[in-house]
Amino acid sequence: VQSGFSKMGLSEEGGVGKVREMASFDGLFEENDRRGKSLHKRVPSVKVENLRINYDDLLVVDGISFEVFKGEVISLLGPSGCGKTSIIKAILGLVDFEGVIERNGEGIGYMPQKDILFDWMDALDNASLPLILKGEKKEKARGIAREMFKEFGLEGFEDKKPYQLSGGMRQRLSFIRAILSGRDILLLDEPFGAVDAYTRRHLQLWLSRNLEKLGGAIIMVTHNVEEAIFLSDRIFILSDKPARVMEEITVPLKRPRCLDTFGSPVFSKLEKEVMEVIFS
Repeated sequence: VQSGFSKMGLSEEGGVGKVREMASFDGLFEENDRRGKSLHKRVPSVKVENLRINYDDLLVVDGISFEVFKGEVISLLGPSGCGKTSIIKAILGLVDFEGVIERNGEGIGYMPQKDILFDWMDALDNASLPLILKGEKKEKARGIAREMFKEFGLEGFEDKKPYQLSGGMRQRLSFIRAILSGRDILLLDEPFGAVDAYTRRHLQLWLSRNLEKLGGAIIMVTHNVEEAIFLSDRIFILSDKPARVMEEITVPLKRPRCLDTFGSPVFSKLEKEVMEVIFS
């Protein structure tokens, strides 16, 4: 299913990997949603095989493999500095690596740890920027972004500058911009790590409610166990660097998930299971 089109101008000689776009098979396989239905007949949106990343002589990621499908959320859970962000950068084609990364989707959105909003632009212009860079006319791009403001609770703040928004609003604005960059595959790198605990819980609940609207494949980086369990369909627990997959855990919690989910017996059991793997 490799199209042979490389997103990186790197030679395969010497074991340097390439990000490849996979041929699209949308419509040829049964459509399953994120409500726990079978994924076995579907082509993965992202497939990573035997990924190794070195920075000079430092091995950061060692032999990691995983797949994520349309409508699925997976978390890469591990300690700070273990190489989680490097995996995201490899999927984006921003760092050299060994191994194979295949992507199946027309657009990919990226939300970094810290929002990169431009304070001299209003919120609507910040959100619509990816569409304009793709060649969309400004007014049409702003119109598309304006509809997203309604969906994500930012209606009425279109003309505000980023410094006039709360931390939670800035994160939602960053999320909109990531989606408008490409919603087939969303890469979220510690999306709520820069806000206080109250705002973080609020944003987790907000994202849980909106997962069905997003519809694509989501790969989330986090070192927060509760967050990984609450938002994910599967969790890949990574070791300290060099990062290796210690265990893959399936999350059987039904969606949509709500505040009561955190106190459920299943949630507590999963949290204990994850902790036992981390501290084993």
